[in-house]
Amino acid sequence: MSNANNKKGYITGLLCYFVWGLLPIYWNLLSGVNPLLILCCRIIFAFLILYCLQWATGRLHVFRGTLKNKQVMKYLIPASVLVTFNWGLFIWAVNTGHILDSSLGYYMNPLIAFSLGVLVLREGYSRLQLVAVGLALTGVIISVVAYGSFPIISISLATTFAVYGVLKKKACADPIAGIAVESLLMTPFAIIFALVFLGGSIRSAGIPELLLLAGGGLATATPLVMYSSAVNKIPFITISFFQYISPSMTLIYGLLTGETLSSSQLVSFVFIGLGLIVFTIAVIRKTSAAEPKEQEQC
Repeated sequence: MSNANNKKGYITGLLCYFVWGLLPIYWNLLSGVNPLLILCCRIIFAFLILYCLQWATGRLHVFRGTLKNKQVMKYLIPASVLVTFNWGLFIWAVNTGHILDSSLGYYMNPLIAFSLGVLVLREGYSRLQLVAVGLALTGVIISVVAYGSFPIISISLATTFAVYGVLKKKACADPIAGIAVESLLMTPFAIIFALVFLGGSIRSAGIPELLLLAGGGLATATPLVMYSSAVNKIPFITISFFQYISPSMTLIYGLLTGETLSSSQLVSFVFIGLGLIVFTIAVIRKTSAAEPKEQEQC
């Protein structure tokens, strides 16, 4: 893989998590809408947007080819189930008073993703990266101890998205076609569920809410396509640490809207921040040395 392609992967990954960090602001505009309806609309409209995009760019053959590729589909089918479960669990957690659990989950995700990158994908790592992981892990442990119970919701959120990332890495599918296929697989279930169980919520939604629900497809598809593109170009253990960007942005948004940060959370974020700094230094060193030679291009 060329240096230019490698750098493009880093930029795409950073932008991906930046967009994800902005999404809480968007979903907050739909706070009065049934969260299950939001989930169904995310799936349905994401597929419609991606399908139309491929049709407009003359790439439907790539979409069809992905559907026919058994080697790719064996990864995309479970990936679609995992990402849908992850979305649903996150929406449920936020709307049932488990915001701390969901936040901790997305801070745990890079640690699990790093482990999977090393153990499953056999990616190389440096001592400096291990130091970074140790610092971030210390921050997560502080959060867990301060919370006082086993974080089953957090572990579930972190694990499902980390495994989803590994499946995407293994599938090595075209970014747009891959996400379109994942959305297609879940769309029939989303339509049936919405019509059978959420008819009242649909009828009670006003024009602004309906437009926002439709726009949620674009808000969902855009970062997922960027994630799929980035995960094919850079090490999984690297993109896993970019995960900290979006919850950090969410933290800032929460503080701006009046939420308070406890002393234990502050200490936790300091350790995680130090881990990010150390990991960034490690990535820069590795990239400038021999990382482009180590990558496996899809």
